[in-house]
Amino acid sequence: MNLADGLRISSWKNPDKVAAVFEEKRVTYEELNKRANRLSHAMLQKGFKRQEKASIIMYNNIEFLEIYHGLARAALISVPVNFRLVPAELEYVINNSDSTALFIGCEFLEKVNLKNIPMVRKDNVIVVGPREQTPAGFMNYEDFIGGQPEHEPDNVLQQESDIFYFGYTSGTTGFPKGAMNTSRGTIDIIKNLFVRTGNRKAVDLSSRVFLAIIPICHSNSVWATLITFWVGGTNVIFPSGKYDPEKVLKTISREKVTTTSMVPTMITRIMELPDEVKNQYDISSLTSLGSSSAPLMTKTKEEALQFFKNVRFSEGYGSTETGALTTLRFKDQKRKVRSIGQPNPGIEIKLIDEDGNVVTEPHKSGVLWAKTRSAFIGYYKEPKKTRESIDGEWSTAGDVAYFDEEGYYYLSDRKHDMIISGGENIYPAEIEEVISKLPEVSEVAVIGIPNEEFGEEVKAIVKLVEGKVLTEKQILDHCKEHLAGYKRPRSVDFVTDFPRTATDKILKRLIRAPYWKNQERNI
Repeated sequence: MNLADGLRISSWKNPDKVAAVFEEKRVTYEELNKRANRLSHAMLQKGFKRQEKASIIMYNNIEFLEIYHGLARAALISVPVNFRLVPAELEYVINNSDSTALFIGCEFLEKVNLKNIPMVRKDNVIVVGPREQTPAGFMNYEDFIGGQPEHEPDNVLQQESDIFYFGYTSGTTGFPKGAMNTSRGTIDIIKNLFVRTGNRKAVDLSSRVFLAIIPICHSNSVWATLITFWVGGTNVIFPSGKYDPEKVLKTISREKVTTTSMVPTMITRIMELPDEVKNQYDISSLTSLGSSSAPLMTKTKEEALQFFKNVRFSEGYGSTETGALTTLRFKDQKRKVRSIGQPNPGIEIKLIDEDGNVVTEPHKSGVLWAKTRSAFIGYYKEPKKTRESIDGEWSTAGDVAYFDEEGYYYLSDRKHDMIISGGENIYPAEIEEVISKLPEVSEVAVIGIPNEEFGEEVKAIVKLVEGKVLTEKQILDHCKEHLAGYKRPRSVDFVTDFPRTATDKILKRLIRAPYWKNQERNI
């Protein structure tokens, strides 16, 4: 199977159906399929060979989807790059991936110095955007695919073992790592959706209207948009850049969106909108809402369940390395607070403690490992990190979890974010959950900072709800009521916002950096 077959089959069945929407632009299945084919021919005509890599740096748009499919049909590897990276990091990913082509939005051209990416020739830089905004000497995307054949390329077949894309990790703990994801593994994620929805009555998957809010450079949106094309639904692409929670509701209402996926920060910002704003939009078409990429705070979940009344709300856990692993189903949302649910069909999970033993007791933490066909095959050019993350049929993203007596899993934290103070392991997620219950708190990040006596001490970085006031003492007193002494923050700093990844995850390594500057160690 070719990952682009979903688009091809749906274009054959329903050529005139709208496949993708971006702002006022609408593209049918037939149009999108032909444009993907034209891109494939253009790349092959340029002389690109099987499994060469092409980096992609763009905001969300329909062309992003065309590029994924066009490259797949030419058996080339997509390297979506987080557009929020600084120039040095963008260039690092392009060079680290050995990309020989670059698709780039015209607004990002100034962020990349071609002299610093020597493997990408200037004539292999394809600028996506209006022709009038394409600098002289560069090839515009429309000109690149213009005049190419609209049928699928002959004698090119993407094998299941071929790499479909490099999913560079968010960089929450260091330089991004290129997780190599195969065609077979990604197809398995798509198949998993059919297994999970097949037993529900009267489910017409072709009526799926998916709102892609999470940037399409992120695995979550890669998987979700592919699924939509396979079932013959419609992908509604939400503009990336500055997140607008009211526009999300407006788009759901206008496009009759049936399903979407968000990260907790996005849900939080919708909940913080005034009631008169939230209630003016008809969101009754939305029947499914998934939260992923980070734990959803209990306060936010309770508010979301009240607001999204027609929605089957679910939370899941997965990673670029492992694919989608668990789901907390709607029926368990109030019964299993803070849980990431149970393994999806066909997936095995085990926890490994610090001594290398499999955890068999409930409520004991260990690194989460998964056995799944959707797992990555390693980090590109990182054999040591690959060995640390893959053990035979098992793989891990390094997250720490535990399970309860009924076999429901809970994330403790990312292994690398753990704070060790006076020999005690402290998981920031537990402290963040306590602080987030204060109504004045919008978001919180807990980190470890240097302490000569204990090695590290706990610090809370807090963003308040706009217009609200809260003091450091009030937060510390609240923690004193709800946390053991060694877990309590010793200090609080207030910020107006946090450094973030493309999916709005908080970048703790950038928050930590100033506190560890000029230290002999960084943990």
